Amino acid sequence: MRTNAYGDALLPRVPVLHEPREVHVVVRTVAELGWPEGAELDRVLERTTGFAPCPLETALLLRLAWTDPVHPRITVLSARAEPDETAPRGFYLRDDAEGPWLRAYVASDDWVFPPDERLAVLQT
Repeated sequence: MRTNAYGDALLPRVPVLHEPREVHVVVRTVAELGWPEGAELDRVLERTTGFAPCPLETALLLRLAWTDPVHPRITVLSARAEPDETAPRGFYLRDDAEGPWLRAYVASDDWVFPPDERLAVLQT
């Protein structure tokens, strides 16, 4: 599995649960989550009913489980690992001609995710 420099920086901060836990992950666009014009990730996290952010380790498990590309990129919705806007915020899964990636990204609090951005979220 390939990672980028942000992913290499974020991976050591990913907590790993020692007890199994069942989760139901679904992929929805920002528009499908109720934001037809797009929205900042924190707004999506705070005001989306029926869905919750994924623990950071979910991205690692999804990357291992999704061996066939579903979409070119899926952002795994999660809370910030740390409050600093310059630190990696979370992960996204990407497939390109060279194969699968687990990439981390940096996004300021005012970054607006477009309505067609695909997010992996927990269904509650």
